[in-house]
Amino acid sequence: MEALELEKAEILFESYNMAVEESYNKIFMSNKSHELLNIEDETIRQHLAGDLEKWASTPMIELDGISPEGYFKSIADMAQLVELFKLAAQLCDNDIPDPLNDRLKTFNEDAVNELLALAADKSLLCDDDDQIISLMAIRTIGKWQSVSSLEPLIKLMFELEEDNEIVVEEICGTMIQFGSGAANRIIEILDESSDIGNLEEYLLDTLVKIGFTIKDKSLYDLIFRTIKSVFNKMDNKLFGAICLGNFGDGRAIPALRGFVEKNKNSIDYETFLEIKSSVHRLGGNMDDIHF
Repeated sequence: MEALELEKAEILFESYNMAVEESYNKIFMSNKSHELLNIEDETIRQHLAGDLEKWASTPMIELDGISPEGYFKSIADMAQLVELFKLAAQLCDNDIPDPLNDRLKTFNEDAVNELLALAADKSLLCDDDDQIISLMAIRTIGKWQSVSSLEPLIKLMFELEEDNEIVVEEICGTMIQFGSGAANRIIEILDESSDIGNLEEYLLDTLVKIGFTIKDKSLYDLIFRTIKSVFNKMDNKLFGAICLGNFGDGRAIPALRGFVEKNKNSIDYETFLEIKSSVHRLGGNMDDIHF
């Protein structure tokens, strides 16, 4: 990117940050401290979105009198947009500005492939400062609901170092955005897994969260059966119990109670309490089972 264009971009993204800051300031200044606790997150998001729409459509002197939206629409070169995306990921406090995302998205599958390349770039993933570029690429793929990216993201997830949890969490967040498109693939992986390790636990938690949004009864039932099946075969029963409790289907009560009745002499107290808590959350009780 040429020096002049780089300078324009930096000024543009700084103005975006200022718009975000001013939007939050208006919320906090217009409400008393005790009222802030009652403001819904969605209300804040809508307020911010409205202010950023105004920012996007307001002409800037630094952009020769055109708006941020007009500036991004004027760029025909996808490579330049990708460079701007990388810069925005590093400089923007809130997220990638919508006008940049929208313009990049017009390049369809080519843009998705560019974002996947950023997501899987080892030089970015292993750098504390540049990793944000990969994270933003993954998050944007989720916003676009590009289900064609599912397999590459799953592959990346299992190639990552075990301690790179921030990237794993971002990939799981994207899969939640995919909804049922990701659910069936996660079910396949969990069904085929004999060893439920850390990554499989992430997928299990992701499946639970996708399940909250599923309207199709047959898929919902399949998700429930999968969560229960994974609980039965996993070593970390405490986490499995949390997942069954979070899913909220009372049909899990017999499985949870049955496990405790069979294993109450071998499980630890913490696991017993978590299973008991999950059973209560599901509408049952374990008052007749003593540890």
